[in-house]
Amino acid sequence: MICMPRLFLVCLLLLPLPVSAQDGARLFERCAACHSVTAPDGTKLVVGGRIGPDLYGIAGQSAAAKPGFNYSRSLRKAAAQGLVWSEDAFVSYLRNPTEFLKAYLDDPSARARMAFRLERGGDAIYRYLADLSR
Repeated sequence: MICMPRLFLVCLLLLPLPVSAQDGARLFERCAACHSVTAPDGTKLVVGGRIGPDLYGIAGQSAAAKPGFNYSRSLRKAAAQGLVWSEDAFVSYLRNPTEFLKAYLDDPSARARMAFRLERGGDAIYRYLADLSR
């Protein structure tokens, strides 16, 4: 029979560990397949793809704000309704972009172009991007 303190310790070990801020750079490697991070002076902070918008300054920024990028109609509509990339919004969007937009817009036909989903670590990526943009 397992005594209660040992059972408690076993349960603690089974809980998922929180993702640290340092993990943001590692986690962002997957994002870099589609996104880059380029400072306003043109310095490439993270060389990445051009399928998605550049993510420099996204923390606290209005959605669909990068000039010249062809955002989805739903994301442009969310931006017009005031969507700002707070940490909570960013993390929720990463978990399921289309479901996030459906809920935000209260529109079952809303769609995101980004098909990638990230269950854990969105908070670390957000902090990483915020740090890069300082």
